[in-house]
Amino acid sequence: MLNSFIKYVGKNFGNPTGTGGKISTHIMNIINQKQYNAVLKNIKLEPHTSVLDIGFGNGYVIRKILRQHIPVKMYGIEISNDMLKSVSLKNRQHIITGTVQLLLEDIGKTSFAQNTFDTVYTVNTIYFWNDLEKGFSEIKRILKPGGIFLNVLYTKEYLNKIMYTKYGFKKYTIEEIETSTKNSGMQISEIIEIKKKKSYCIIAENIK
Repeated sequence: MLNSFIKYVGKNFGNPTGTGGKISTHIMNIINQKQYNAVLKNIKLEPHTSVLDIGFGNGYVIRKILRQHIPVKMYGIEISNDMLKSVSLKNRQHIITGTVQLLLEDIGKTSFAQNTFDTVYTVNTIYFWNDLEKGFSEIKRILKPGGIFLNVLYTKEYLNKIMYTKYGFKKYTIEEIETSTKNSGMQISEIIEIKKKKSYCIIAENIK
């Protein structure tokens, strides 16, 4: 019974669905505050820039960005249809005005044109990507020259201590993420230690 519950929790972190998905995303909002703040502190928002949130969950960071009242064009992709419906409903006015566009897509292959975004960010989603290399290559493709990618993640060392990460999580060391980022053609400009040996924000630039 306990293992089934733990497996259920792990699955909902990767693809939030139903009541369990709502609960898991709210838990994420609580435990990921420092990680969200790392994005909000280091993202450079200027009028008319285009920003993509990969795996927006319940839309927490999107809400924070919109509340800054900077006229950016906000995009988001999710693999969870439940989260897409929920966040679309909450942002229906922004969607009507064209400020926000939310899509059910996987970062391995998106519908966006090349050189679309000034900034792409993601918080704790890389563990659930089908193919890390494809994901980074796609980010490079859709980033404009000089565009910025902020990748926030927990370390493999830390995740190994958590029971539910045995189910559906692909864990990486910071060194592995550095290598994959560079292999995609992006250049790492800064690695921010959010919490020692636990959480980091890797900032990369699209050099073309």
